[in-house]
Order: sequence, then C-alpha cells, then structure tokens
Amino acid sequence: MPNPLYSGAAAYNLGIFTRHDDFGWDFYTGIKAISPEVVKGNGAVMEAVSSGQKAYGMIVDYLAIRAKNEGNPVDFVYPEEGVPVITEPIAITKDTEEIEIAQSFVDFVLSEDGQKLQSELGYSPIREGLQAPEGLKSADDLENVLTADMKELLKGREDDKTKFDEIFSAQ
Repeated sequence: MPNPLYSGAAAYNLGIFTRHDDFGWDFYTGIKAISPEVVKGNGAVMEAVSSGQKAYGMIVDYLAIRAKNEGNPVDFVYPEEGVPVITEPIAITKDTEEIEIAQSFVDFVLSEDGQKLQSELGYSPIREGLQAPEGLKSADDLENVLTADMKELLKGREDDKTKFDEIFSAQ
C-alpha cells in the first residue's frame, strides 16, 4: 500500500477512511495485522502487483486500468464498501504574473473539451454526462462515495499521518 507520509492520494484516503464509522482507525490496524508492505507511492504498488511480487494492492484506479490496458495481468475492483474519490486538483497561485493565461488554462481543463481530453488521457472526467475511459467509472456511475469535510481533512492531515506512522512503525 502507498504510504500517506509520501503519497498525497494515500494521505487523502487515510483521512477519509478514518472518519467513517464503517472503517475508522480499526481499518488500518486490521491492515497492519496482515503485515502489508508499505511503499512510498502508488507507482511502487502498481509495480509490485503487475510484476507478480504481490497478489493485490491499494491503489488509485487509473493506474491499475492503465496497467491492464498495457497488457499487465492485473484487474481493478471498486470496493462495495465504498470508495474515496480523489480529483486532480487545479488552481491558480495568488502570485501568478500571468493571470489571464492561467485562467484560460483552468477554464479549458474544466470545460467539456478539457474533460474529454482528460478522459482520453485515462482519467475519469468530473463533469457529469461525460464517459470515463474503459474500465473506469464516471462520477455519475460511482456508488457509495466516501466523503469527509475538506476543512477537517486538512486540519487533521498531519495528526493522521503521525498516527499512521505510529501504527505501521510499531514492531
């Protein structure tokens, strides 16, 4: 599994899972009990699974689908218990010197054409009514999406990572 101390996606998932009664910190202590390999990021997890070193892994969806489409002997399963949804953030920094260009770029990425391009690149579009790449679900089709208050996630992020590190570094 990816380490939330290094992976933003894993840190986000950690925050989401631990704030849901059906998962909580027991979810992670249960994972710890089966002696998982915790690696820096999603890419290392995908490599371990696609090479056959590991039978399964916790990973972001698009990486597994890309690997499968490239002929790797992997598959991807959306857990029935629920899934966090990680978007690809986009923003304009407050100190940008090219605000018009930056705004044009953001507008394009969020437009229908921009979201179609995202889908062609292998990402699920966030705009309703657009088709996801083969093997992925669109935002419209996801069931049991796990969410949490974003301010709470940000506020608790460092404490969550500290607690994760305490659980997984304990012998």
